[in-house]
Amino acid sequence: MSIYKRNTIWWVEFIAPDGTRIQRSTGTEDRKQAQEFEAKLKHDLWRVYHLGEKPRMLWKEAVIRFMREKQNKDQTNEISIFKYLDPYFGHMYVDEIRRMHIDGIIQQRLKEGVSNATINRLLQKLRAVLNKAHKEWEVKCDPPFVKLLKEPKKRVRWLTENEAYRLIQALPAHTADMVIFSLETGLRESNVTLLRWDQINLSERVIYIEGDDILKSEQAFVVPLSEKAVEVLKRQFGKHLERVFTFKGNPVRRANTKMFKETCKEIGLEDFRWHDLRHTWATWHVNRGTPLEVLQELGGWSDYKMVKRYAHFSHQHLHKYVNSTQNQFSTNFPTLAKFGQ
Repeated sequence: MSIYKRNTIWWVEFIAPDGTRIQRSTGTEDRKQAQEFEAKLKHDLWRVYHLGEKPRMLWKEAVIRFMREKQNKDQTNEISIFKYLDPYFGHMYVDEIRRMHIDGIIQQRLKEGVSNATINRLLQKLRAVLNKAHKEWEVKCDPPFVKLLKEPKKRVRWLTENEAYRLIQALPAHTADMVIFSLETGLRESNVTLLRWDQINLSERVIYIEGDDILKSEQAFVVPLSEKAVEVLKRQFGKHLERVFTFKGNPVRRANTKMFKETCKEIGLEDFRWHDLRHTWATWHVNRGTPLEVLQELGGWSDYKMVKRYAHFSHQHLHKYVNSTQNQFSTNFPTLAKFGQ
């Protein structure tokens, strides 16, 4: 029988024109609606096979394929986003998703008091799935325009060297090592906590960062290691076969923990979070004269605008250009004294 019940929901099962076995929930307890669903599905599959139309894809199928293909190392946030979207899109095909559905989600999230930045992370993930379906998977999908919300200007909170020293001294050894490593490499939290030994080449003193974080950058890059960074790595030898940073023999998952935040408050570091270690690393580099284009490459930023926000921390590199014009024209300009001033 091509239609049957599983608990209270009707399911369909039949062979498609291309020989594929189809087994799918109709999502309804009403038999008549289930029969209409089956007829529509058979009709669509017939047109795909005989007329060459693009096949349809359920949102749930798109999510599964997206996660399988991306293989992000830390899927916690990704899974959380998809769980939130499931009640909205779980019963829909990707070609049925419209701008009005997305606007409804935005309004609901705003009512829940969620920040624009958090909503944008959800929208970016939604947009990524729909674009994959449209551009790569060749299924029926015409993604609606997804406009991100305005976010407040990104803050740059950074530490002085004295503040960094006090923080390191106040933290337990395993966290202090991760702080030192972050200040020496500029890596993001997940790149540090999820760092594996197979990403490290100590003979060449580099780390290979994979481009698997779609919310930041899909481009892989190489991070050179300083002497202090190598010392930190050597202190981790023998603690775990796969992962670098551990606590009591188990891989560390998060660094921006309650303990870290409380320690910051205890030593007087207000409004400081783990990601600000990356800001500190970048600011120290600029203060020491590292060109912005070099900093962009070291930090793995794909957008130069992300690096420009650190430009105001140094002005020493501008003096040589100012003085060069003075050397060329100083003999041609009258002095102020000549004008009686």
